[in-house]
Amino acid sequence: MRIGIDVRPLMHGRVSGVENYIRSLLKAMLEVDEEHTYVLFYNCRKDCNDFIGNFDGRRVKVVRTRYPNKYLHLMWRFFSRPKIDFLIEKKMGKKIDVLFVPDPRPSPVSKGLRKVTTFHDLSFERYPQYFSWKSRLWFKVLHPKHEVQTSDHLIAVSTFTKDELCAVYEVPEDKVSVIPEAVPGTLKHIVDVAELARVKEKYGLPDLFFLTFSTLEPRKNLESVMKAFSIFQKKQPLETYRLVMAGRRDPSMFGKVFLQEHPDILPVGFIDEEDKAAVYSLAQALLFVSTYEGFGLPILEAMACGTPVIASSVASMPEVMADAGILVDPFDPEKIADAMERLTYTDVYEDCRQKGFDRVKEFSWKKAARATLKVLTSL
Repeated sequence: MRIGIDVRPLMHGRVSGVENYIRSLLKAMLEVDEEHTYVLFYNCRKDCNDFIGNFDGRRVKVVRTRYPNKYLHLMWRFFSRPKIDFLIEKKMGKKIDVLFVPDPRPSPVSKGLRKVTTFHDLSFERYPQYFSWKSRLWFKVLHPKHEVQTSDHLIAVSTFTKDELCAVYEVPEDKVSVIPEAVPGTLKHIVDVAELARVKEKYGLPDLFFLTFSTLEPRKNLESVMKAFSIFQKKQPLETYRLVMAGRRDPSMFGKVFLQEHPDILPVGFIDEEDKAAVYSLAQALLFVSTYEGFGLPILEAMACGTPVIASSVASMPEVMADAGILVDPFDPEKIADAMERLTYTDVYEDCRQKGFDRVKEFSWKKAARATLKVLTSL
């Protein structure tokens, strides 16, 4: 069987949730599957193979087209031409048997060719006001409902996202498979003193701090976090905890976020991938109290690094964390502050830490790869 995979989201060269999903899942699929061959498709004027990675050329072929992206998106959006499988066949002289689209975007295929699309969340439907005008225009071009209708099967990264697909687009339940994500790479608790000191100096991290780790965008609910931190500080006058906010703004995609100017609130910007484990390991806890998440990968990342988590009691977050951390009402800064105070107690801290280690073991990219392959081959 020849499996086509649309890897266009990797062309930006960024490291974010969707990119991690594609790279981690593809790597695991190649590890657990020795039977099928893979065709990775992308469209870009410049050679972006470095963003994809190196794979065994006998089992993995890369097909690149070089059309202007705006022209191609308009053609796909309004005319459903040219078909992606036709472009692939024209380039390599062979047909694919199924197309896997790991993040929804215009992807027309010929009649009779099966297509599977992964949805990570429906924030663009539920909270369009959180996005920039450019993003809202892109979602109109994307037309996700059309991608739902033209896919033979859908993958949702959580039961919450599956429920959203069924509610918003009236998708039959049997058309959606839930396949959770897992921790990307080899994130683990760092104990190397020299490594911790290096990362601490690189980002100017304090001795004691709570951490937020996300793109700085409205649905991350950072305003409530900052209010909670101020309340927490009044309860801990003898300890100098600070609030470290890791992540960068992306005004081209998301609406504005205003960070409070405070000597104990430290925006440290983007964290390099190789430094993430140390930053998590240094933190007292991760504050992840978003108002909406399709999965919530930082919860697993923090737990893998031995960092307790305070997360929202809404959307997908209770599903991902279960009882391995502290769930709070994201709109109640008092409750968030109480949870922060609880995690300054050694017994509560150690209990959450151990439960986090146990919980993260339940998620595996190889398990996700096998389930994804089962969906693709069953069609």
